[in-house]
Amino acid sequence: MPKPVGSYVYWSERLVGEVIDDNGVRLDPRIKSALKLGVAGSGLDLTGRDREKTSFEIAEKLKKKLRSHMVSDLDTPGPLRLVQGEGWVEVAEFQRWDAGLEHTLGQRTAVIHAQTVTQEGRRVDICLFGSLKNLRGYTILEEDPGSGWVSSAAPAIQEFIALRGAAPSARTRDTWGYDEEAVAVEALKVALFQGISNEYTRRPEARAFTVMDFKASEYVAVIYKDVTLTPDRWDHEPDMNGVSRILIGAPLWLRMTRPETMRTYSGTNRGALPGRDTSRPGRDDQLHG
Repeated sequence: MPKPVGSYVYWSERLVGEVIDDNGVRLDPRIKSALKLGVAGSGLDLTGRDREKTSFEIAEKLKKKLRSHMVSDLDTPGPLRLVQGEGWVEVAEFQRWDAGLEHTLGQRTAVIHAQTVTQEGRRVDICLFGSLKNLRGYTILEEDPGSGWVSSAAPAIQEFIALRGAAPSARTRDTWGYDEEAVAVEALKVALFQGISNEYTRRPEARAFTVMDFKASEYVAVIYKDVTLTPDRWDHEPDMNGVSRILIGAPLWLRMTRPETMRTYSGTNRGALPGRDTSRPGRDDQLHG
């Protein structure tokens, strides 16, 4: 059987380039000889250059070179730095408010959520933040009407991402009082519930700021912080029941081979969900049942 045709729904040129550079990955040059004849028909010039590589070639090369560091088994002890997986992902626009922060994202930001249950039965949630401009084949509306819940922890989350998981500033700690575990929990709440309203309570595909969801054939991400929750600490948070580990980072890419699974949302069409499959893993009945 032929391999399914794939597409990169999200690709971060900047972050992919950083990983290549930081890890000394050399993309094999493909030399092309160009024959250049002079005006009089004399002279020969062989010009060598790197052929422009496709996203697929770069991704496959990167996975091959870093395969011993790219983790797909999320039972693996941390801290994890590069993860690879597949499954359902939900993409929304992160609603930030700067509140006088020293470190900000400075761009419209996507929050991408994936969830898995490991072989040992641990629920692991992955929360990834990256530029909305890195979405491919999706037009970002300048004004996208919608209203719903926005987290009061958004400034702390924004600084945490802007600093790539480094310790927050003293000002942030004094103002919001979040430690790393608390920021991870708040980031997961944003990924799961941002934009909810009384009418569409906890339906990710119908929230005010949802952009799309689909079955990713592959996602690869850099992890800024690998957080294992302290047992019993979050028992007072019913939405955190069953959560064992939260990974926060940024996506290098999201790839899809089943376009029929994609749904996109904007403006008033949020909530119009014909034919939606509600039996797939990670839906509301499992998260909140």
